[in-house]
Amino acid sequence: MNQLNNHTEKALLGLEIAIRESVKMAKQDDEFTVHDFITKAQSNGQILSYNAAEKRLIRMAEKKLLKFRILPIDGYRSRVYSAY
Repeated sequence: MNQLNNHTEKALLGLEIAIRESVKMAKQDDEFTVHDFITKAQSNGQILSYNAAEKRLIRMAEKKLLKFRILPIDGYRSRVYSAY
């Protein structure tokens, strides 16, 4: 019985860690995707293709103007950007 409790305790600990990590994986309020960037540009009167917007954000990240992390969004790996 004690071994079963140890296995159960380890499983619960693993679930707690997974839940904690999934919360960290959520897109934060100060982060944005390429689609968010395009939408904001369109509201300012600029027309950007997805490729052009993505390249611009990648260049900005390379120049350390933005930072990014990769998250699963709608089943796809997506970059979310934020300011330093």
